[in-house]
Amino acid sequence: MEASVAHYRLLDRLGEGGLGEVFRARDTKVGRTVALKLLPPGFLDKPARKERFLADATAAASLSHPNIATLFDVGEDGGRWYLAYEFVAGETLRQQMAGRAMHPRNVLEIAIQLADGLAEAHARGVLHADLRPENIAITSKGSSKLLDTGMAGWTRGGAARAQLASSTQRAAPGANVAPYMSPEQVIGGEVDARTDIFSLGVIIYEMLTGRTPFAASTAADTVVNVTARVPPPASGAAVALPKELDATLARALAKDLGSRQQSAVSFAAELRSVAAMFDVRAGETVPSSLMPLDDDGGGAGRWWAIAAVLGGLGLVGWLWFR
Repeated sequence: MEASVAHYRLLDRLGEGGLGEVFRARDTKVGRTVALKLLPPGFLDKPARKERFLADATAAASLSHPNIATLFDVGEDGGRWYLAYEFVAGETLRQQMAGRAMHPRNVLEIAIQLADGLAEAHARGVLHADLRPENIAITSKGSSKLLDTGMAGWTRGGAARAQLASSTQRAAPGANVAPYMSPEQVIGGEVDARTDIFSLGVIIYEMLTGRTPFAASTAADTVVNVTARVPPPASGAAVALPKELDATLARALAKDLGSRQQSAVSFAAELRSVAAMFDVRAGETVPSSLMPLDDDGGGAGRWWAIAAVLGGLGLVGWLWFR
């Protein structure tokens, strides 16, 4: 393949999504490989639509975090708009799960990384709003990356969610996204950071058990479950799962927004506490990757990490003596 778009040399075609064709490409200016998304012709012909798109893309491009796939560039070449994303070598979380339950310790590590990525996005006023295993990449080194963060208004998944929320029939096109919708999305209500927390809770439950907590035979039945069904504790299906995680997931999957964790930061902190307890019971040391230390000269990050571990140990002791 010899074609080029702007200063990107197309290498091979990766697939096609709501934002158009996706290519692995070479940025000839800086010499890096990117995932180049070519928007369909005429996608931004209407000025108002173009303005909204560029506003969303600009917000998405402001995100810089190890667990978010970076949007490097937005541009136009010969009337064809493109998005140049960080190229993530690996597989999607969907591929990694392969319909099976994952080891609880691996689940916790992935969950913490994703919660950290969401916390960064939310701090900058950006919601994901289309969290599902297909939009999460796992690199060859085990790092998790949120894909298409902030662009749900333009993706197929985002469109399917909007269709399910507004349709009375709720037909098959939304079957892939319905299990990950929050109750407020189902009824077409206002969404905020707690919507992403709900969807992440669904994904964690699926990683632990091999199934989503609200899935049914049809999209219509699934969204009914999202609004009405309380799923059984994940510990009933997952071997060696810390039961303390049940309470954390129950909060994340609460129907009422006020009953969930109120931020991705607090969700990540709860997950870290559970991970610390899991490691203590297994006789292991908490991996440093789960306790990032800020090199701020004052040791704030180090004390935060120590506090998290001690908090987990304290809870274990309380449960034991109780």
